Amino acid sequence: MSKNDENVSITTKDYEASIHTSSSPSISPLSPPSSEIVRKDVKKEIIRQVIRQKLSKMRHLVLPEVISPDYLDSLFPKLLELFDPQTVEYNGGIAKVKQWKISCYLEVMEGGIPCTNPNMPLLNLFTPLLHQCNGLFTSWYKQQHSYEIRPNVHDIKVKRIMTFITRYRPNPGENALLKHVDGAGKVDGSVVVALPVDRWSDTEEANSFVGHGGGLTFWDGKESVVEEEEKEGKIEEEKKEGDIPFGGKLGCRRQYRPKEIQYDTRSGDVAFIDRAVWHQANPISKGTRWALVIFYDVTKVLVDQKEGI
Repeated sequence: MSKNDENVSITTKDYEASIHTSSSPSISPLSPPSSEIVRKDVKKEIIRQVIRQKLSKMRHLVLPEVISPDYLDSLFPKLLELFDPQTVEYNGGIAKVKQWKISCYLEVMEGGIPCTNPNMPLLNLFTPLLHQCNGLFTSWYKQQHSYEIRPNVHDIKVKRIMTFITRYRPNPGENALLKHVDGAGKVDGSVVVALPVDRWSDTEEANSFVGHGGGLTFWDGKESVVEEEEKEGKIEEEKKEGDIPFGGKLGCRRQYRPKEIQYDTRSGDVAFIDRAVWHQANPISKGTRWALVIFYDVTKVLVDQKEGI
């Protein structure tokens, strides 16, 4: 991965420069300008929507058409040509799927985890998009963690530590990635980009999963529930102490659980996910569904150290 390091890390300063120029120094001059990849004013929308999400104690954000669907369409024929999924071993997770064989890895963790043969041609094809995702993730993460990143004192350095493309098909073990946390909770955050429906290897009608599942589900934030106390002695104790529990009903206690939120994602939609947030790629029963996934490591640095990065 060393020869691609220039495409892996980015600071806020790098991103601010990239969104005002047609190309970044780390990207080929033939790469499209950021305005052809990322929707205009999306950074402002990220800031606004993160504030709303944090009021609800949410640690994820899903936004529509952050990435241009037309740009993603332009990548897809070559993606179909280069896509070559590797078989990797996992602990099985909630779905008990120990052999995962529907993802093609573009970048892998140190030591060749989860595989030792990343697809370099596919990485080169997606490098301009990955560069823009770095910047988008940086903006989201700084807003999400604003309580610990002090303006003019701290900045962050983000690094992609794993990148892969997954193709879901309505076959056993291939139709979903059920409830999980990314990187077993050992990554600082992740990005999921919904890719187009395949209209190139067959008709859109044949490959479309629309109306047959798909999208993302998150378990995040809090919602209160009431659980009836079963022990009569507890109720008598509350009467004695004058404690009126949740809802003004004796024998009830306020309990919390994460909210279940579903998103019907389409091409260009982007999910930003904080560390150890439970989510899943919902099952499909027809067609194919494609997604780009990036795992990130985040390092907080002092502003006066940025120049040395």
